[in-house]
Amino acid sequence: MIEQLPHKPPFLFLTEVLEVELGVRAEARWDVLGDEDFFRGHFPGRPIVPGVLIAESLAQLSGLVVFSDPAGAVRQASLAQFDVRFESQVRPPAGLHLTSTLTRSLGPLHLFDVCAFNDSVRVARGSLALSATEDSE
Repeated sequence: MIEQLPHKPPFLFLTEVLEVELGVRAEARWDVLGDEDFFRGHFPGRPIVPGVLIAESLAQLSGLVVFSDPAGAVRQASLAQFDVRFESQVRPPAGLHLTSTLTRSLGPLHLFDVCAFNDSVRVARGSLALSATEDSE
């Protein structure tokens, strides 16, 4: 199902989709190895997974909840809003467990509750909104 996302390496932050209940919820894993290019500057010698990338991984997962299609296509969406609290730093190597639950849809806008865990310790939680975008093709 990851291949349905419009994101591709190096900006794909899901390693494996564990479960998707279309229109309801999804779970995935992001394995952070520590050799990713962004660690060269964040922070050399004591790398920390950037919070904005954890939020992006949660947004990518959320897109699969409402924008994936059993036929294999994913409609384009953009991040409209996010309010994510970071409760703990994540240092590589790490296996993040990500969850996203759709809480409300208002036309093209979809609201989600999201969480990220590292070794069953919650490292981030909050909400985000995705908005459907028109396909430019």
